[in-house]
Amino acid sequence: FDFGDTVVHTVSWDPLAGDARILDLAENRNGVTAEQVQQLADEIGSEVMARKNESMIEFGCQSFQRFLFDMLGLRFSIDASELEQEFWRAAVTHQAAEGIRELLHSLDRLGITTGIVSNNAFSGKVLEDELAAHGLLGHFKFVISSMDYGFRKPHRRIFDLAVKKLGLDASDVWFAGDKVEYDVVGAREAGLVPVWYNYSDENNPQCDCLMVRTWDDFKRIIESL
Repeated sequence: FDFGDTVVHTVSWDPLAGDARILDLAENRNGVTAEQVQQLADEIGSEVMARKNESMIEFGCQSFQRFLFDMLGLRFSIDASELEQEFWRAAVTHQAAEGIRELLHSLDRLGITTGIVSNNAFSGKVLEDELAAHGLLGHFKFVISSMDYGFRKPHRRIFDLAVKKLGLDASDVWFAGDKVEYDVVGAREAGLVPVWYNYSDENNPQCDCLMVRTWDDFKRIIESL
């Protein structure tokens, strides 16, 4: 499974709140404000995002924050992984996707192993903690974040890694996600069976694959096989 807008949905994203939390932890001799942090973050982010998509290589949060904070003259007594966690907790709120718990319980009963593959600037540890907060982590054998491994979907290498961790042939692995250009195209080109979780009822001619609008629908399909 993909992570964001697939297993969990973003309820709110407030980077200024994350910046404010970071400044609470900083040695801030220059009196930098949250707004100044976010302005520089937006400038850097606009340069990085297009290149990430073109190259299919990730630029992770910890490297991003290190550059950002050094540019602003901020110093910290905690390490980069803790700063990443603190920002995430303050900036983002998620909720479990409707029907995902029931689907995962059904897959467990059927003996079907599952994992997560996410395009994410945040580490797998951050994603694991978020899944644990919703009682979902125990269903997954592994959580792969592009931050930890460098490759971004649709690069086939990140799918190859997931297949390796499952110990299966690619053709025996189904991959479900909400983004056609990353999840469906990437899975198909890596030899996996793509499933488009089209919860927003979009129309996309690139999706020549199984499409489901709800996890209840997908659960019924799996249980009928």
